[in-house]
Amino acid sequence: MVAHETAAQGGFEGSRARSERSGGSPSLKLTIARVLAFGAAAGLVIVYALAGGAYDIVVRQEYGLVLWWVLGIGIACGLLPRAAPGRFTVILLGAIAAYLGWTALSLAWTDSLERTTAELARVVDYVGLVALIAAVLDRQTWRAAAMGLAFAALLVCALAVASRLVPAAFPANPLQQANATNRLSYPLGYWNAVGAWAAMSIAMSLAWSAHDQSRLRRVIALGLAPVAALAAYLSYSRAGLAGAALGVVLVLVLSRNRLTAFLHAAAAAAAATIAILAVRAAPEIARGTGTRGVGSVFGALVLAVALSGAVGFLTGFAGLDRAHLPRRLVRSLLVAGAAVLAFGAVAFGPRIATKAWRQFRHPAVVTTTDPTSRLTQFSGTRYDVFKAALNAFTAHPITGTGAGTFEFWWERHQSSPEFVINAHSFELENMAELGAPGAALMVSVMVAALALLAAVRRRCRRSVSVGASTALMAAFAVYLLQASVDWLWQSTAVTVLAFAGVAVAGARESRSMRELRWPVRAGVAFLAACAALIQVPGLLSTAELRRSQTAERAGNAQLALAWAKASVSAEPWAASPYEQRGLVLESAGHLDLAAADLRRAVSHERSNFRHWLVLARIQTERGAFANAHRDYMQARQLSPRGAVWDYAPYFKTR
Repeated sequence: MVAHETAAQGGFEGSRARSERSGGSPSLKLTIARVLAFGAAAGLVIVYALAGGAYDIVVRQEYGLVLWWVLGIGIACGLLPRAAPGRFTVILLGAIAAYLGWTALSLAWTDSLERTTAELARVVDYVGLVALIAAVLDRQTWRAAAMGLAFAALLVCALAVASRLVPAAFPANPLQQANATNRLSYPLGYWNAVGAWAAMSIAMSLAWSAHDQSRLRRVIALGLAPVAALAAYLSYSRAGLAGAALGVVLVLVLSRNRLTAFLHAAAAAAAATIAILAVRAAPEIARGTGTRGVGSVFGALVLAVALSGAVGFLTGFAGLDRAHLPRRLVRSLLVAGAAVLAFGAVAFGPRIATKAWRQFRHPAVVTTTDPTSRLTQFSGTRYDVFKAALNAFTAHPITGTGAGTFEFWWERHQSSPEFVINAHSFELENMAELGAPGAALMVSVMVAALALLAAVRRRCRRSVSVGASTALMAAFAVYLLQASVDWLWQSTAVTVLAFAGVAVAGARESRSMRELRWPVRAGVAFLAACAALIQVPGLLSTAELRRSQTAERAGNAQLALAWAKASVSAEPWAASPYEQRGLVLESAGHLDLAAADLRRAVSHERSNFRHWLVLARIQTERGAFANAHRDYMQARQLSPRGAVWDYAPYFKTR
């Protein structure tokens, strides 16, 4: 291995560095460290993915609590950090910290302290993820961790496909049981998240298979590419399709072994086509309504995996990596390709763009039962949601409405009765919720991450390092595309996969360091403890609120009230606990106390029409009809086009 790839520095063992420089076998200690790095990275991704994508606030903040406690205890005990983070990692952490600070500052003007606190905890989680990975990995273990991320991502794709082929072996999907969707959503809980995950996995698969020197690992990486492609297909995600295309292009551009990468991409595409055609021939599998035809689909998938894996083996066996196309031929091909694209853009671009824009602005009613029909048109509700986000930014260009509060703006200004929480774009959502400063800080985070990945890719020399850096950079670029048109920032597992890849790549640039002095360790451990404690109020409050709801449904009013009180105590600035306690009191007939709690909920979240509507009902039960009318009309003003009014129509008081 070349000297700058191993970087024998004072913080690493001299024998380990000498072994790496001389090309000898790594020491046992280094081998164990790499195995642990591989397993930890893979385990991290799998744990987040299999917990419903860790979208749920309780799961997400439990994991955030663990991340920060591990980091804090490791630093306090002198076990961490293993190396000093590189310059680009420090810049990335600084950018995220600045964004975190502006998010915290929005507590001063937000429409909901509860929602903004939850978003603050989310950003703290992501900071903890990057910081912990930077503290654990070093230049000797980053490639093993990158390999672990790729393997785990592909394994999750395999589980996703298996959930469609053998649904009885996996948790029930309520949406599919209600025939509400035919799109693959396991295990992340959201089909577009599955599409994004699969697209990122395809990019990592192709990059690793084109550069890894181990034939076995090449076979595994390329063999699983058709599985990831089938997962993307079954999600029926247009963004997933675009992300997969972007990932393939970036792998071809960033790879050293472009000829191998091209052949692998072609082989994976051909193999995936076999599996997709088998799915299309089995309508129940395609629509998620049954398992008829599962045998043929499984057989086709096995064939696809075998063919793709065989290509990976043969390219490695034949030494194709050493073959390079002449530069003149490459340039000619690029010029020819650019000419074809330019001709197509001029000849067909305006017509296609006009049609796409018309569909985007005026969605058509889709009558076909073919789930793939949505892949060929742009109908949907994104236009209305994006427009609402831009209007929110226009109304509050500096401050925004407060982190996590776009839902309330949408309800006041929505053009359709659709239920929307997020703006389906990290750029537009930050503009709406945090104004221009928040959007600029978020963009700076993404730019810092790309700069880190680009620097690592540029400095890599060994083939396997090029493959690892290419995989991580292509996957993150795919994530950026997906997050620009969907709420993947809130889909925790997908964001964890993306930023874990950035942090792992950053470990390539880590440096040796002296042992931290105890005052520094104490200070950093204290900050880690504070970050961990940020997770506690929302975590406890939500968990206790849900226990209260469970007890209420079971008919145990006394226990439901006790849990509701505990929820209020855990997060007294939040509106939801007061609403829950008010509902329990209402059921018990304590209407005056219930009305008081709903008024408290309203005071904490004045833009949430739900609190006003529940308060109106309680006022009606109390006989305070004038107050009920006032509160009801306030609710109508806060959500004039909400679907709820089909069930709670306008009434007149006497």
